[in-house]
Amino acid sequence: MRFAYRKEFVTEPLAEALRARGWETVADDRPDVLLGQGRADVVLTPPLDYANAIGVIEMALVPGVAITTSGFAGLIKLMFNKGLAGFSTMAARDPHAAETIVAVMLLSEKHDLEPKVIQVAPDASLGEMLAVADCALLTGDDALFDTSGSTSLLDLTDEWEDTVEAPLPYMIAWGRMGAVPQVALEELRAARDEAVLMLPGMAAHHEHAAAANAFYQRYLRGEIVYTLGPVEVAALDAYYRYAFYYSVIPDIPALKFLPDGELAPIAPPGV
Repeated sequence: MRFAYRKEFVTEPLAEALRARGWETVADDRPDVLLGQGRADVVLTPPLDYANAIGVIEMALVPGVAITTSGFAGLIKLMFNKGLAGFSTMAARDPHAAETIVAVMLLSEKHDLEPKVIQVAPDASLGEMLAVADCALLTGDDALFDTSGSTSLLDLTDEWEDTVEAPLPYMIAWGRMGAVPQVALEELRAARDEAVLMLPGMAAHHEHAAAANAFYQRYLRGEIVYTLGPVEVAALDAYYRYAFYYSVIPDIPALKFLPDGELAPIAPPGV
């Protein structure tokens, strides 16, 4: 089986566990494109990629596997210039990335702000981003391992949870219906359980060990969750409803499970 994913500290343990099981893994900025081209069987992507595949790929979710965040998860941060009283511009490396879209939705919903998004180079430093905009969006490893020491920031997972009253889905696993056998789904769930056991070792040996260990501590506190249970499915449904309201996606996708497209039960709010 072939697994495509966006390589980050948070996703690499799952890929490593699958490689140990004989899976082929491919790190790519657009795993959903590889799935559409038939070059991957299962992908781990931001949730918007799943929604945007409606009508293109007959897809469904891997039951039990996702990455969902709450509290101060540290994976999506909005960094500010010091002494800022207000802001009208936001620097982002990719204006079309799911995290950028989440930031725009959230700023509009909670703060009634619509900052202009200024695209910067993929390798732009935080200083370079703040030189051209009032604030800068850091995501993934750039947010997790930010060494600026700045305390002028918003953790957008915490902001999302405060606004939506649900955790923020960060990555979901999905694939083509009928193309992922039950045995592969069982391997994915087993790899998920093995992956979280790798986190302390990976953190200890990371170049930024202190920040990596802080991430592991957030996992232990339940702020990063690798499972897709009733609470996470409900959070994903809320995520898509906000995205649809803001015209980010053409429709609210049906939440179905591999291998055959069984509808995922959505728990009532607060469950």
